[in-house]
Amino acid sequence: MMMRGALHETARPPGRQSRRIVAGATVAAGHLALAAALLWLRTALPPRVQPETALQVSFVAQPKNSSAAVDAEALLNMAIPALPAVSAPSITIARAADTSDLLSDAQLAGAASAGEGSGGGGCDLDRAVQLALRRDPLVRMAVTDAGRLGKASLLWNGDWVRAGGQEGKGLAAVRQAVLFEVGFAPQACRNAPMHGLVLLSLADGRTRFAIGANSWRWSDLLGVSSR
Repeated sequence: MMMRGALHETARPPGRQSRRIVAGATVAAGHLALAAALLWLRTALPPRVQPETALQVSFVAQPKNSSAAVDAEALLNMAIPALPAVSAPSITIARAADTSDLLSDAQLAGAASAGEGSGGGGCDLDRAVQLALRRDPLVRMAVTDAGRLGKASLLWNGDWVRAGGQEGKGLAAVRQAVLFEVGFAPQACRNAPMHGLVLLSLADGRTRFAIGANSWRWSDLLGVSSR
């Protein structure tokens, strides 16, 4: 009887507490399996990549002689008229002619003409110089170039006078002709005392040169003084 009771007691179905333990173990096992599955999926799948948007740009070359380009150029020319070219005004500076060597009528009135007894010591060196000037063709050319043809100009008054816009003092050809004649004149004539102006004229009678000072000698023109 006791054996049966023990067996009967052992074969008794499990109680409520046993069922709870089994159910909890089953749920825990299911959670672990779900967690393992999620972890495997996360490591197995590749990371999600955002797709990139590609932008394609095409350049189309416009023909040079297209009708649109021609029309645009025509419209531009019509909208903006061509301006006339304006040239800068030219400035001309006129220099006043230098006439400081020309003699006035008052100065000519007190001058003696060559051959009028102005030669000192009985010499006619003034007439000889006048003839030398008339024979020399370079003298007339120099007078014409300087604008002194038909005028009376002061040639020497103790120093050679610059005529007009000439670079050197005195007209070069006239000065050389005078010095040549005086240089070969007798010493007595070169050193003869002279007073006032002496007028030497060319063949036309209107082109004249004045030489002299208050008191002077022909040798003074050579730069040689005997005083």
